[in-house]
Amino acid sequence: MAFSKPRRAARKPQSGRRSGAFRQQKTFYAPDENTPAPARGAKLAAAAKESNGASEFLFQHAVALAVSNAQLEDKLDNEHTHEILVPLDYADECRVKTDAVRTFWQVHGLPAQLVREIVPSPVPRGYRATSKRRVYVSRGGQLRFCMGYGTEREETLRSALEPESHNEVYAWLRKMLVSPVYRAVGRSLNFIVVRGGSERLTLILNFFHLDAAIMHKTKLLADHVRAELPHVAAMFTFLDETRSEFYLESRSAGVHPFKKLFGSEYLDLTAAGCKFLYPPSAFSQVNESILDAFLREAKKLLKPGPESTLIDLFSGYGLFAVALGDTPERVVGMDFNGPAIHAASGNALHNRPDADIEFIAAAVTPSAIENKLPPCPADLYGDDGEQPEGELFILDPPRSGVRPNVIAAIAKRSPARVLNIFCSADEVPRTIKAWKHNGYSPSAVRVFDMFPGSPNVETMVLLEKTKKKPVSGTSHGKKIFPYQKPRNAGKNASSAPKSNRAARKAARIHGEKRRNARKKT
Repeated sequence: MAFSKPRRAARKPQSGRRSGAFRQQKTFYAPDENTPAPARGAKLAAAAKESNGASEFLFQHAVALAVSNAQLEDKLDNEHTHEILVPLDYADECRVKTDAVRTFWQVHGLPAQLVREIVPSPVPRGYRATSKRRVYVSRGGQLRFCMGYGTEREETLRSALEPESHNEVYAWLRKMLVSPVYRAVGRSLNFIVVRGGSERLTLILNFFHLDAAIMHKTKLLADHVRAELPHVAAMFTFLDETRSEFYLESRSAGVHPFKKLFGSEYLDLTAAGCKFLYPPSAFSQVNESILDAFLREAKKLLKPGPESTLIDLFSGYGLFAVALGDTPERVVGMDFNGPAIHAASGNALHNRPDADIEFIAAAVTPSAIENKLPPCPADLYGDDGEQPEGELFILDPPRSGVRPNVIAAIAKRSPARVLNIFCSADEVPRTIKAWKHNGYSPSAVRVFDMFPGSPNVETMVLLEKTKKKPVSGTSHGKKIFPYQKPRNAGKNASSAPKSNRAARKAARIHGEKRRNARKKT
């Protein structure tokens, strides 16, 4: 099983240790296969804590352990690490991932009892709505299409996780780009990216070098694409001279690097009864088949009410803000991607014309949370505990997660509930530690098989305020209540409304004015 080794130097394997994939995980204790699953996780957690190695225990190590315990190592696809679980029966894969998540949480001291069975994907194979190939020229001058994960250089034209229409595009382009006419085009490419379902695809050619001659050849190639690949509805070029691993993000300054060759400027998808349009540069989940369950569970956990304000950070083209925007009194989304924010405003107007939904084009930073978001409920209603439902937050950040100072800025607003979404399970321990430091603890966990066939999962964690236990004691014969406000706490609070009823009325009138102004425009 081709999982990477822990970052620290591995110890020498003990006698009798398992062979194959689990051999990679040498730092940690290997429980006996007859041990029940909860006991296995407990023993592993104790051993990791004793060796001070919990921080080195990655989620892929937990998957390796779960596969080994299920005695499924012989069925794995060891040649393709990105789809190593594809040969497994899908029911077995779901059981392995559930066991892996629980073990991972136990090792890192997280409440594993909150982890339920993984939510399976309705389409476990051929589901990817975005696929890519890194174009690689070998030392012998041969053009290869590689998956581009890590140092993998094996040519891969077909993948079990991608729709057959994607595989057909790569096979056709491979044939065209090795011909003398288009050889210069192929040698100037970083990536080839295909986005969309099986019927309407968008093709993006990511170049590191693009001059007039190559652009001329690319336009001729686009004519062939329109004639011979009818399911490709749009085609773009994308210039990234830095050859970044972020295949749809340019690290160089200057003009926006996308250029349309033909077709629509937007991709589309339907989820939770809403139709969304988004530009080719915007992030979108790779597994569209599970989005309905994903959005349904997010709404069930957050429980937005008619007096609540929903704040969607890293909102993109408005997937959560629009899908959940029918219930809250107000919805605010924030993301740095200008084209995605523009699409989000259009999606909100099309799907929720009567809802109060707005989007802010700004990077998610502590300063933006403090200065660009609307006033928090504590400022409007005071801290007497009689405020309405308050704020709810959704965070769906990039794979690298959020910085702790962003979490601290959110916690200052004292939201009622926060839904933190992780596309990398390895970010969960660090982020939950930051939330606990700022007074929030996990109260519910949902795990989705967003990436079937691969050793990855998508995790939703609901966070709520930590309940502080009252501590009593004596000082000079008086009882001490540490969380009681000082006597003069109200002297500097003249700006807060004296009547909560009046404050709620003012907020309601303000919301009605905003909605009426929006309807007029």
